[in-house]
Amino acid sequence: MGSAGLPTRSNQYPDQINSIPNKRIERDFGLTMLARSTSYPKRFIRTLWLKEDGMLVFVSLIISLVSATSVSITEPIDGETYDGDWLPLRAIVENENEIPDSVHYTLNGGPVTLIPRLNTDWPTYMQNYQNHGYSESPAPHDNTILWSARVTGELHEFPTPVVYDGMVFYTSDSIGTAETDTLYALNAATGEVIWTYDTGHADDAVTVVDGRLYTSADSIFCLDAYTGDKIWASGYGHQDGSTPIVENGRVFCGDGANIVCLDSTDGNIIWITNLGEFTASCLGLSNDLIIVPTISSSTGLYAMNTETGSIVWQNTDCPGFYWDSSPVIEDGLIYICSIEGYALAIDAVTGTTEWISTLVGGVSATPAFHQDRLYFATEGDDTYYCLDALNGSTIWTSPYNHHGSSGAADGLVFFGESVSTQDSASVVALDIETGSEVWSYRTSCNPSLGFGSSPSITDGVMYYACTDGYLYAFGTGLKYTYREDYFYADVGSNELIVTSFDDGVAVAADTINFTVTQTGITLEPSTRLSLQVCPNPFHFSVSISFDLSEPEWTLVTLYDLSGRIVTTLENSELESGQYSIIWDGRRQNGKPASAGIYLCRIQSGGISEIIGLCLLR
Repeated sequence: MGSAGLPTRSNQYPDQINSIPNKRIERDFGLTMLARSTSYPKRFIRTLWLKEDGMLVFVSLIISLVSATSVSITEPIDGETYDGDWLPLRAIVENENEIPDSVHYTLNGGPVTLIPRLNTDWPTYMQNYQNHGYSESPAPHDNTILWSARVTGELHEFPTPVVYDGMVFYTSDSIGTAETDTLYALNAATGEVIWTYDTGHADDAVTVVDGRLYTSADSIFCLDAYTGDKIWASGYGHQDGSTPIVENGRVFCGDGANIVCLDSTDGNIIWITNLGEFTASCLGLSNDLIIVPTISSSTGLYAMNTETGSIVWQNTDCPGFYWDSSPVIEDGLIYICSIEGYALAIDAVTGTTEWISTLVGGVSATPAFHQDRLYFATEGDDTYYCLDALNGSTIWTSPYNHHGSSGAADGLVFFGESVSTQDSASVVALDIETGSEVWSYRTSCNPSLGFGSSPSITDGVMYYACTDGYLYAFGTGLKYTYREDYFYADVGSNELIVTSFDDGVAVAADTINFTVTQTGITLEPSTRLSLQVCPNPFHFSVSISFDLSEPEWTLVTLYDLSGRIVTTLENSELESGQYSIIWDGRRQNGKPASAGIYLCRIQSGGISEIIGLCLLR
C-alpha cells in the first residue's frame, strides 16, 4: 500500500504528534500502547492521529508497517520462575534499520530506566584479537537475503567482511583478474557503496578502531573509515601480511618473515623482528604477547613481547605447520589447527603444549570458540568438528568442509563450503549444540574454489563474501541488542515492559511476566566440585571453596561480565581434598576491582563450573 498524502516525519504536526498521550490512542482505538509484542512505527502513530475515523486505513497500515519496528524481550523469559531476584535483561529492537534514540524498561510500574545498547560490531578478523569468531548478536535462522552487492571477484576472495558503526568493509581479493584489489565501504543495511579505495593486492580483513581503518596490502595503510581518505601509508606490508592488530597506540602486522610494530598515529616504525619464516596466518593478542604462527614445523608458533618485539617463547610441538589457521586465545590457552590435520592447545604464558588431537584431514581454518567448544572443518575431507576445548575430544562431527573459518552466534555456527558439490558451494548454518543443518543457501560460486572467506555476524545480519561476484547479507533487517547485565526484580510476580523511543515517541514495546521465589543471584547450580562462595554479596573479601575427589591440575579464574579475566587465583596441581581460596577484591595488577557482578570459574579434571559473586563498595 502506498503512503501518498500521508504526513511524513518532518512535514506535519511534529509537536502535536510527539506529545500524543498514550491514553488518547487507547480511548480512540481501544489499544494499549505498551501491550505485549506490540509495534508502532512513528509514521504509523501519526497516521492514527490524523486518520481517527479511517479504520480501513488503520488496518492496512498495521499489515504493511508492523514489522518495521518491534521490541522482543529475550531475558528474562516470559512465564518463567526464578530462584533469585538479580536477573539479566536483554531485548532485541528492530527500528527500520536505524538505531532508536533510546530504549527503557519499567518494572511493576516503577521508574523508567535506560537500557544500554550492546555493541555487536565485528571490527576485525574473527571479531576480536583473540580470534573467537563469536558474536552476541541475534543471527538469521533462515536463508533470507537482506541484500547482495556485486563487489567480489571469481577467484580467491579470502578476506572477511568487517562491520563497524553501520558500515561493512570488504577488500575484493582479485588476484589474477585485476591490477589491484579494491577496498569497499558499504552501508550495512542496504549494501550501497559509500566509498572505495584501491589498495594493491590484499589477502586479509581490515581492522577498524576509533574511526580509523588499518589494512595490509602492498603497504600497511591507515584510512579514515568514514571517507576513505588516506591518513598514512607505511613502506612495510605484504599482500599476505595478516590482519593488523591495533592496541595501545601500536599497529602489529606480518610482513613476510617479519613482524612489524608501527605507531598507529603516523605509521612510523617502532620495532621489527625477523622470525626467519613466513607467516600465512593472522596474529593473536594475549595480554602483552603477540602470538605468531609460521608455515614451518621447525619454527612453529612464537610469542613476542608487544613492547620490544623480543621472542618470549617458541613452540615446535606441532607435527605439521600452520597455513591460514590463526591462534584462538581463551583462559590462558591458545588453540590452533595445522594443515597436516592436528588441533593443539598451548599454554599462552609458557608455550607448553596441553593437548594435541589428530584429525581426519588438514585444516586451514581458524576455530571459532564459544563456551569451551571449538568449531571448524577440514579442508577437503568432509568433516566438520566440534571439539571440547578442555581436552581436545570430539563432541560431534558433521559431513562438511571449508577453507575459511566459521562464525558463531545465537545458537548457530555459520560457514561456507570450500569444495563444491553439484557444481557450486553453499553457505551453511548448523545447530551449535548438535551439528545438524538448520539452513543452507546454494550459490553459483566458482566451482573449483567454493568459499575462501569467513562470515561476520552483527546486529542480526550475517555477512559473507562469495566467488560468484557477490557479498551477501543474510537476514531480514538490522536488529539491535540492548542489555542490562543485572537488575533487581521483586520477590513474587513481576511485570517487565521494554519500550523503544524515537523523537520522544514510544514506537514499540514488549511486556513479559515472570515470578521470583527468593533473593540472590540466579545461576545454574554447581554440584560436582561443590563450588561455593561466602559471603555473597561481599564488601572486602570472599571465600571460594571447592572439593577435589582426586589429584588434578586446577585452574580458578575470575572474570567480569564482558568475559575479561580479572585475576587468576589458582593454577597448579592440587591433591584431593577440600579447598578454600580468599579473593581480596583486587585485580591481577593489585588494583581494587570496581563494584559489580563477577564470575568465578573452576576447571579441574575435565570439569568446568561457574558461580557468581557480587562485590559491593
